[in-house]
Amino acid sequence: MLSLIEKSGSCRAVYFDSLSKITQITNQVEDTKDLFAWFDFDTIKPFLEGTLKFSDHIVSRTSNPLVYEIIKTKVDIKRRNKDNQLHKIKTLPDYSDILIYIEDDELVFEASETLKESIGIDPKQVVTVAGKIEHVFFVTYKDKPEFLIKTVLVPFGELLTVGKRVKFEENKYSISVYTQKFFDKYSWRKI
Repeated sequence: MLSLIEKSGSCRAVYFDSLSKITQITNQVEDTKDLFAWFDFDTIKPFLEGTLKFSDHIVSRTSNPLVYEIIKTKVDIKRRNKDNQLHKIKTLPDYSDILIYIEDDELVFEASETLKESIGIDPKQVVTVAGKIEHVFFVTYKDKPEFLIKTVLVPFGELLTVGKRVKFEENKYSISVYTQKFFDKYSWRKI
């Protein structure tokens, strides 16, 4: 749902507060401290009919500073995999959904560009995968999952957009990373 740059005959003002939450929809400009953007009536009709809830959506700025979009605040990705057990992340030469690597003194957790584009979420959204909001990674001594060094929690919204970097200097070349599989392929790389 993209906003219009200029007001037209069939549009409504969607007001939103500093937290991007929709506060009201009206056909006139009102004196309020909230910001607003013009949206075509057909676009926002589900909000007026009660099909969509204000509380489930936010107004977010697009790459064009004059255009806003209405997006869901929560995204629930229900992906199931037959292998739900603890999984050692191995070095794979081909395409992977999730990449984990060491760069200088940081462990980096990020999604591939292909996965990011296919899911297409905003960093402000709360993303759940199989009912969980965070992806857990276990850093252990090399090939010894019973010797835990560090547990890293990465919110799915962060993992699937900007990625996460975690300081890690201790024994960084003799470690393994384990996780529960939520995506098809994971890859461990030493850069």
